[in-house]
Amino acid sequence: MKILIIKKKFAINIIFTLFLISLSIVIFTLTSEKFETTQTIYPLDINENSKYDLTGDGKEDTLQMINGQNKIDYNIKSYGDDYFLSKKVPDKLLFTTNNHWKPTVFIHDLSRDKIPEILLQGSKNNKSISYLFHWNGEDFSLVTSTEKNILGILDSKNSKTPQLYSIDSKNGISSLESSMVINNDILNTSKDNNNIPSLDSVIKFINLVEYNYVVDELPDIFTSGINSNELSLLWNLDKDNYSYAFQNAFFYDYKWDANGDPTNIKWRLSFEKNALKGSEGNKDEIIIFLDVKKDSSLYKITSIKKSK
Repeated sequence: MKILIIKKKFAINIIFTLFLISLSIVIFTLTSEKFETTQTIYPLDINENSKYDLTGDGKEDTLQMINGQNKIDYNIKSYGDDYFLSKKVPDKLLFTTNNHWKPTVFIHDLSRDKIPEILLQGSKNNKSISYLFHWNGEDFSLVTSTEKNILGILDSKNSKTPQLYSIDSKNGISSLESSMVINNDILNTSKDNNNIPSLDSVIKFINLVEYNYVVDELPDIFTSGINSNELSLLWNLDKDNYSYAFQNAFFYDYKWDANGDPTNIKWRLSFEKNALKGSEGNKDEIIIFLDVKKDSSLYKITSIKKSK
């Protein structure tokens, strides 16, 4: 009888232990999925009541876009005060109004200090301009700005310190710059970086969109498993009636190999769509999202999505 009781207790302990292990796995999985979801870098949808914690105090701040008199500004309401970001740039002008080149806002903790940096991309007088702002404990300050039209983040969520990359699409790799945000300041790391993974494939894709004709044969920049319906976007641009001009891009990595090198990178591309017939100035913006995956030693496009 004693042996039976001991075996029964042992069995109960085993079952209870297995239950705790299973519960821990479920909680870890749900937490990880939530973390991955909240850490995705995507353009913010700014409206009158857009609320985000931009100062790292756990409280939500209000981010507003102000559009008027051919100017676009952003105001942050925090601690009962207004912080107009235009006041932080030398000429007091963030962006000019452009219906076919709308500004975008990204937030990500580049400095790893639990206070997100604010990254703005847009145009000023029809030229590319980007800004990086950070809360310094007392005010929002301008960390850096660039007129280069390709901007991105590598090492965004791995064990390395995130790096901000910028490059001009016309001047190519010779214009590449990279930096880290350390203690509210910018640290230039360009001498340690001479390439952007997946850039070659993306530039070739941009060329495909900009050509005033449809190519007969595609370059080897797509994975063999890419969805044919997504690939058909290149044949549905109606180039008899429209031309396309690249405006700017943003990218970030989201998967890595054992060495911490990126295996998957997402890109957001903005193009000007111009009607060849009809009234002058009949222009619009189209956004194309690319998912690029490392395929052997090359980075190839595995997904294409068009927002409008």
